[in-house]
Amino acid sequence: MTLFICMKKILLVGVAALSSFMASANSIDDVNKVAFFKTMNSNVDSLSLSNISRIAPLSQVFLGAKYVGGNVGEGEQGLYDKDPLTRFDVFDCTTYVETVLAGAMSASASEFEQNLMRLRYKDGKVSFVTRNHFPSLDWFHNNRDKLLDITPDVANGGAKVAEAVIDKSAWYKHLSDDVLHCDATESSSCRSLLMTLHSEGKAFKPETAYLPYVPLSLVFQGNDRHVNQALLDRIPSGSVISMVRPNWSLKQYIGTNMNVSHQGLAIRKNGILFLRHASLTHKKVTDENFAEYFSHYPETSSLKGFNVQVLRH
Repeated sequence: MTLFICMKKILLVGVAALSSFMASANSIDDVNKVAFFKTMNSNVDSLSLSNISRIAPLSQVFLGAKYVGGNVGEGEQGLYDKDPLTRFDVFDCTTYVETVLAGAMSASASEFEQNLMRLRYKDGKVSFVTRNHFPSLDWFHNNRDKLLDITPDVANGGAKVAEAVIDKSAWYKHLSDDVLHCDATESSSCRSLLMTLHSEGKAFKPETAYLPYVPLSLVFQGNDRHVNQALLDRIPSGSVISMVRPNWSLKQYIGTNMNVSHQGLAIRKNGILFLRHASLTHKKVTDENFAEYFSHYPETSSLKGFNVQVLRH
């Protein structure tokens, strides 16, 4: 379950093993997995290729994959969310970003799974409670050793800071039996498990989350809202882009406010910057012109800008 709207040891998979696995592939998940690992392994051959440079080819593998929210969980051994730990056929905005980043950080399939768990869970410990559910409070904070926030540099002195009080306790109380994939009105065991899940939230206190962002007013300037190309040129291809909505009012829906609504990757092709993301609107992983994507948000929108982070070397 992903909450919002929505990393060298060289160990290569042998050609024979890869061919054998490819022959047995009988689903989109298998086919995409083979293509992803093949791309990951081929990029490892170049030791001069930085992690961030690997993001473009790895992310391209999944173009066209379907958008499905809440598509992964803690696996069959999970206490609450028993959705698969990994999927390569469908994504939401964050599981897509996590999968690509983990591939860019890895030199083998085993490394990939370890890195994906390290990105998705605090200290890599797999459980619903340790999952990085909230981007500004959990995801970025727990991945500071892997990601570097370059938002102030991109904004060139014009960055702003978005605040939001994240009330995890209230959020836990709002969780429904959809997380458990059972019907709490019909099953006593489901009702009991849901009550246990709700009680997990008692350990948390409301916290203020801060996140710097590039205001859209810096991207679109003047009465004609012309694009600030110099600013776009400061965004490295392969960056993680997070859409920022300061103190986004969601209490009545999920029990807490937030300040991040979506995530994707900045990819530059032939000198033009694109947003590559698992799009809820288009129901698939797609590329959209970066400036055009943000141009659709008026000044009155709750979306005020974006945060930019890159993989550390």
